[in-house]
Amino acid sequence: MLNTPSALALCSDAPTLAFLGPPGTYSHQAAFDVFGDSVHYVAKQTIADVFESLSSELPFGIIPQENSTNGSVIETYNLLRCRAIGRDSFVRGETNMPINHSLVVRQNVKLEDIELVLSHEQALGQCRAFLKEHVPKASLKPTDSTASAARALLDPPSKGFDPLKTAAICSTVVTSLFHGLEVLRTGIQDGESNTTRFYIVSYGGDVLVPWITPPPCQKRALIRVLPASSSGAWDTSRAIKAVNLPISRIDRRPSLCSKTFRDVYFLEVYAEAGQENDVPWFDCVNQAVERLRQASLESTVLGIW
Repeated sequence: MLNTPSALALCSDAPTLAFLGPPGTYSHQAAFDVFGDSVHYVAKQTIADVFESLSSELPFGIIPQENSTNGSVIETYNLLRCRAIGRDSFVRGETNMPINHSLVVRQNVKLEDIELVLSHEQALGQCRAFLKEHVPKASLKPTDSTASAARALLDPPSKGFDPLKTAAICSTVVTSLFHGLEVLRTGIQDGESNTTRFYIVSYGGDVLVPWITPPPCQKRALIRVLPASSSGAWDTSRAIKAVNLPISRIDRRPSLCSKTFRDVYFLEVYAEAGQENDVPWFDCVNQAVERLRQASLESTVLGIW
């Protein structure tokens, strides 16, 4: 369990890491599990704020990438479309964390009182079965993060919002961060192995990542691919043949160009275990990008780890 924000890095020369806040989010927990006291933690309101805050003064960030129950984090992939990713900022690693959701309320609020449930859209999606069975008439409202949903329970009543009829889906740690809250139910996520994968991102591709324990060499990379303007449509078989590396996943989002229905694709590639190859992984990835470009596919390396 997170050692609460009081355990933030104390070393004055430690680098800074941005996470989706406020303190008590799953992103905060995942970051602490990976970096411990080796970094200073800075909470940001949105995933976009984490990306946009990266700089030489704030060199690291952590962002949710995928959940085993609810799929890809759309906000993250929308941001990966931006030109700054792969030019100024890069994916440098990953970490997985089991997610155990709880239903949190103000003290003395009962399940039958709940008319509104707040949480990040990913958490709401990960608890559909519980919500349908136990609070079927409650309205669902997405928030910037799970911890911000919990903090909102302490707000005064306002038009359309009664905190005594509202619950949040979040981690149990919030009850130690925000006094006046209590856990009504635990383990409300769908499925037995609800896990979120996070990307570690950095400003610049060469800055040393301050892991507590360096992760095993995974030899993975993320490549953004867009059909060249002159080529027209996406051809999956042509892209797979050109990259000529094992592909673990392909994601697609609408591109930011003006051409209608011209999508951008994200290929996560890897080196097979035990693969005999004298070529460094960095060179393998860049050679794959060059083959993609020769196949009329605009390609950018977004990260190598």
